[in-house]
Amino acid sequence: MASRTLKRWTIGIIVLIVVLVVAGVAGMHFAARSLKQHVLEALGPESEVADLTVGFTSINISGVRVKAPKGWPADATLRAEHIVLVPDLKQLLSRRIYIKIVRIENAYISAVRPKEGGGLKVLPSMLDKKRDPESERRSGQIHTVEFSNCIIELFDMTLTGHQKMRVDAMRGTLQDLNLPKLDSHSKVDLHGVIKGAAHQGTIGVTGWIDVAAKSSELSTQVRNVDLVLFQPYVIQKTKAGIDEGTFNLDLKATVRNNVLNAPGTLTLTGLKVKNAETPLGGLKTVPERAVIGALADKDDRITVHFDLKGNLDNPAFSLTEGLGLRTGTALLKGLGLGFEALIRAFFILVRGFVPH
Repeated sequence: MASRTLKRWTIGIIVLIVVLVVAGVAGMHFAARSLKQHVLEALGPESEVADLTVGFTSINISGVRVKAPKGWPADATLRAEHIVLVPDLKQLLSRRIYIKIVRIENAYISAVRPKEGGGLKVLPSMLDKKRDPESERRSGQIHTVEFSNCIIELFDMTLTGHQKMRVDAMRGTLQDLNLPKLDSHSKVDLHGVIKGAAHQGTIGVTGWIDVAAKSSELSTQVRNVDLVLFQPYVIQKTKAGIDEGTFNLDLKATVRNNVLNAPGTLTLTGLKVKNAETPLGGLKTVPERAVIGALADKDDRITVHFDLKGNLDNPAFSLTEGLGLRTGTALLKGLGLGFEALIRAFFILVRGFVPH
């Protein structure tokens, strides 16, 4: 009799566990479905979504397109083939939403630097719109945002006819994002490719940023990029332009209370200016090719050390150079080549695509 009773109790406990598990899974699935509305609200009314499905552990979104506003130089501010959100389902019924992973695959993001200068405009329909008080009271945390095979295009309207900077095959992560205050040390680790006619360069950005404190430390490393891609930032006087050459850029930007200090090094390799046999400015007997040759080392490299400084509330950052390099920089300017705009452009590009 006792064994029969024990058996019934055992069966009863197993049935109870099964019921609780099924109920729990169903409850978590319902909680995940509640996140669907938040996703649609975040994308905004200008967005299109081909498909959005809610699984037991993730939300899968495909065919995302956010239309560009009037006057934008691209047809969309965001396109993404696939976005996956993996939430902590246990917390979805609370007011604080915790997302373990956001995966963004095969996406395109466009940004604009306005004609009047300043910072980049990114996803204006999503980030610039007014939100209702209820949504402002919601809070959340994203542990990791993963990017895979994404494209970034920056349209700089401050230049005549505008300049387009493109980064392909962008991959990497943003970690520890507290929303909406962004008051944590969010870690940044992003890498991409800058394609030129002669070389395939690379760009990498690592470090952290604390938006609420207006502070950050970001290291940017650019390697083997065709200088001709950025000719509008470099050419000041010469009508001939750049014939050949690549550049490396190392920039360590530290921001404290919105004040920037960014020492760095710009290295030019194989620089050749078109019609370089033309005499240089006031040095009537010295051809441009000879000046470049005198500045370059045995590996045909010209190295310029600099420090980019300024208050980020004022878009006019200053660029200072080491005392030993002023003569060389002055000679480059005599050739009609300046590099401050190039350095500033990369800082603005990097800052524009991390939370700030």
